Amino acid sequence: MAEENASITVDGTEDDLRSLGNWLRDEDDLRGRVKLDAAPIEEGEMGAVLDAVVVLLTSATAGTLIRSVKDWLIVTRNAKKVTLKLTSKDGGKLELSVGSAKDAETALEAARKFLGE
Repeated sequence: MAEENASITVDGTEDDLRSLGNWLRDEDDLRGRVKLDAAPIEEGEMGAVLDAVVVLLTSATAGTLIRSVKDWLIVTRNAKKVTLKLTSKDGGKLELSVGSAKDAETALEAARKFLGE
């Protein structure tokens, strides 16, 4: 059975992705649902490059995810933009860009609507 998930990229460094991943893992609702995803290793590369944080979602955890991303942006202040790519169980896709608390509120409403809350 297909899962709903969010693939999150950060307009920053691998350290920013690790920081966000660790931040999300600290959320009780998201614990065990967060992993770091690496791009395939290309010829000539020494190892994998992190390119996203992936979170398995339910309608209940979508709000937690976006609120937590908003909080992370406020606390870290070093990431310019976070892009969330949501995939629903039926294969539908929604891409949201968040760079401020106001963006996060708009994204939360769009995610809830997309996930059928």
